[in-house]
Amino acid sequence: MTVTFNFQYKKAYKTSSRWNTIVDEVYSGGEQRRNLWTKPRRKWVLEFSKDDVDTDTVMDFFNNRKGRYESFNWTWQAVHPVTGENMGGDGNSYTVRFDQDELNMEHLAFGYKNFQITLVEVNS
Repeated sequence: MTVTFNFQYKKAYKTSSRWNTIVDEVYSGGEQRRNLWTKPRRKWVLEFSKDDVDTDTVMDFFNNRKGRYESFNWTWQAVHPVTGENMGGDGNSYTVRFDQDELNMEHLAFGYKNFQITLVEVNS
């Protein structure tokens, strides 16, 4: 059963789309190109500012997935559920994984922490 990452982020401030192409140079100097994927792999960088309780919950989710080992579901929000602010997303759900095996946090005053999480789409 796939779990869902449903923690509220401040913004998804970077997105990207990537392909995997092999370029082979032949003896004549020409090139042969092969695409290894049938669709692009997307990536999102999410920014968070959370208190100790929320931060611990996100860290537990990260550790339960063993970093980038296990995939999960995530929805790219079109609208913030509380403020109604445009979040820039498309409202679609994606199967993703963490991009790194390490989660770093900046400790601020009053128990708040700032951190970023990069999610990578898992192509099935």
